[in-house]
Amino acid sequence: MVVVTPAAPVHVDEAAHVLAGTFREDALMSSLVGGRPADRERRLTHLFRALVRRGLRHGVVDLARAEGDPAVLGVAVWSAPGHRSEGLLDLLRDVGSYVRALGVTGLRAGAAFDRHLHASRPGEPHWYLGAIGSSAAARGRGTGSALLHTRLRAVDGSGAPAPAYLEASTERSAALYARFGFVPTGRVAGFGATAPIAMWRSGALDRDPARQP
Repeated sequence: MVVVTPAAPVHVDEAAHVLAGTFREDALMSSLVGGRPADRERRLTHLFRALVRRGLRHGVVDLARAEGDPAVLGVAVWSAPGHRSEGLLDLLRDVGSYVRALGVTGLRAGAAFDRHLHASRPGEPHWYLGAIGSSAAARGRGTGSALLHTRLRAVDGSGAPAPAYLEASTERSAALYARFGFVPTGRVAGFGATAPIAMWRSGALDRDPARQP
């Protein structure tokens, strides 16, 4: 059985390692963080440390584990409604991680990458899934589904259900998100052949109850 619980600052490194392993072969992330897979994974770990810390500051980070096992199998990083971008203080807090991930010369490309993603996000306040991934040991165990189900159930059951938004990097992942009520709205501009799929999930009150997870 997969158990999902919120992360704390002590979990940043482990969560970042899980996400880096997930995205080391991802075409979109490879376009930002180049190099051989092993080196790319090392650099992605620094990038995801910043993302996980951002999620802890401005939303929630969920961890998936097998019942009775402390090892993290999967991670989902969410930003809460109202947090569309970071302020200068947040960026300065994590500048060391960005430099280790991208190098000084890659910071401009990283800023453009982030700008393209933010430009495609809807203006309506929403939950934003910044990243979701699982370790090799988690494959076939429903880890991603457990992470999505837990957070979306909490969102739908809150006093003010809000919509949610994400970018799917592959058609396969888009199919998973569709099972949870996310609908494709187009490709994110600015990424060429690696353009991710923008997906929107309406608030609980706006959706057919039969489609709710």
